[in-house]
Amino acid sequence: MLTMLLLMSLLSACGEEDEGAKGGGNDGGRGGGRPGGKATAALPVKTEVVVRGEVTSYVETHARLQAERWVEVVSRVQGLAANLLTEEGDRVKEGQLLLNLEKEELRLQLEQAKVALQQAQGTYDRTKALQDRQMVSQQEYENARNQLDNTQVTLREVQLRLDYADIRAPIDGVVMLRSVEQGDLVRTNQVVFAVADLEPLQARIRVPEKRMTQVQVDQEARIMVDPVPDRVFPARVRRISPGVDPASGTVKVTLDVPSEGVLRPGMFATVRIITDSRTDALIIPKKALLLETDEDDVFVAREGKAQRVRIELGYTDGDRVQVVSGLEEGDQVVTVGQEGLKDNAAVRVVGAVVQAETETKIADGDSAETSGSRDKPRLRGE
Repeated sequence: MLTMLLLMSLLSACGEEDEGAKGGGNDGGRGGGRPGGKATAALPVKTEVVVRGEVTSYVETHARLQAERWVEVVSRVQGLAANLLTEEGDRVKEGQLLLNLEKEELRLQLEQAKVALQQAQGTYDRTKALQDRQMVSQQEYENARNQLDNTQVTLREVQLRLDYADIRAPIDGVVMLRSVEQGDLVRTNQVVFAVADLEPLQARIRVPEKRMTQVQVDQEARIMVDPVPDRVFPARVRRISPGVDPASGTVKVTLDVPSEGVLRPGMFATVRIITDSRTDALIIPKKALLLETDEDDVFVAREGKAQRVRIELGYTDGDRVQVVSGLEEGDQVVTVGQEGLKDNAAVRVVGAVVQAETETKIADGDSAETSGSRDKPRLRGE
């Protein structure tokens, strides 16, 4: 009986201790006990500020820059290269001497032609005097006259070859190629130099026929090249081919591109013909767009919460997009960490990108397609 009373006392004491531990004391969990639940941790995200700037719609393609005029200079006579007067890279004027060929043999031929002309002139004068007195036949007179004409032509021909021994620049430009060394035997019709006019350069591109109505003569364009990735060069549409290539369904468009002392013929360039420009547009990074649905949504960080906002898009310009409605200047859109984020979730902004001024240059894009679509842009790699 005593043993049973002791066992019942022990069980009662254990029950009271467990109940006190669960309840946290008489204050119902407030004070010294553990809280009844856990606070939700804020998710770290990165944001960028919505800014105002220029955004453009354009037709984009690629081309090699070319000189408007590239002239190969050929030798019109044969001879040894006596004096080289220019080098590659030299700027020359039309008619400027580039190369002198050895002329001694040509000078001897010129003297022979002059002697032959004097003889033919004397024969003609005597025959003419005799013909006036009817002492020679008409045939002899015509032969003497023809001989005189032939020697005059020969003299002019030799004089011309002597002039051709001085090889001159055919146009104003820059010497792009020198393919002869001093002392080389230069043959007739051999290419010895190439001279190009580098102002302006030209880009010849192909535009799809469905976009041809958006391209006009004198329209603004922009050029980007890999050697100078942070610089945009201006260009203008110079002419548009009147026909459509039936094989490719494209129209040939030629643009003038000022070299500005940087661009060179042969450079591979990205060409953007501007079809429309908006200078006061709201701009966000393309990477802020959510890809979970077919709608155009972004998350905006406001007062420690991530709010999902439906927006309307305008032009796509490289890795930037225009926002027509849904956001305001200064809003912070989430650019990193938005995958799987819920509406009104607690967030903590880390590494926010604050832009003090609007970027006005065009960001380089990987797509070779035209921009300006109001469809939801696709991110790189999709």
